Amino acid sequence: MMLHTCFLLLAVGTVTCDVYLHNPRGSNNRLNERSANRKNGNRVFDSQNNNRGGYNVGDLTDKAAQSDESKQYQMKYFQSGSTSGKTHLTLEWTNQHGCGGNENSDPHKQNCNIVFQYMCQKTGKANGDKDRIRDGTLPNTQNYQAISNSKETATSQTNRKASSVVTEKVLQETFDWYDKCYVRERNKGLFTADQKLKKNRLGYSSAIYTRQNPNGNRRGYECPEERDYHPYWHPTPWKDIAVLAENKTMCS
Repeated sequence: MMLHTCFLLLAVGTVTCDVYLHNPRGSNNRLNERSANRKNGNRVFDSQNNNRGGYNVGDLTDKAAQSDESKQYQMKYFQSGSTSGKTHLTLEWTNQHGCGGNENSDPHKQNCNIVFQYMCQKTGKANGDKDRIRDGTLPNTQNYQAISNSKETATSQTNRKASSVVTEKVLQETFDWYDKCYVRERNKGLFTADQKLKKNRLGYSSAIYTRQNPNGNRRGYECPEERDYHPYWHPTPWKDIAVLAENKTMCS
């Protein structure tokens, strides 16, 4: 069985990233740019990085894939069989800001915890093109038609999804994940400092509004509240691999 896998690397307090993932290769929202700068920093997720950095989706041959997804090169990783020994994958990344200096005897403000997360699904079209993880062939952000009625029917929600999701655009989290984030009332126990969080079309402040995203800006189908606060209080498609704590007293 083959799987599509997404890796996510976060530097968290309340989450601020500024992290560049090198292996497996992290996009920093790039697709196939022929320039040092990415075209669309809101394409998939909020990396909070600069426009430079990240890796393009590779081409399968010496000719550009352009609009043909089958001509993109997808990295493949192999694991040992159940009786053939352990399998290891080296993770490499760069923190744009410093870490360390926060020992019990020397408390500075260079605090960072590193969280490794992954999400995967079976390859093929068993999930349907509307939910299939993909790099896409267009640099644009996926569309989103917001709900306007709290008593919406299942048919209406299906139609909104059908008219929003474009199969030629990148997809990591699904339309349904963001749609539920848009509808779900935000957790009012989370830290928001002095930010004035806006309201959605249903008249209340939902999980798309956070201290770092008070206006509800959208990046792909990422849920801002899930992105900005770890561990997240609600079920999520992301699975934690490991948490690297800045201070051993934070480990149980």
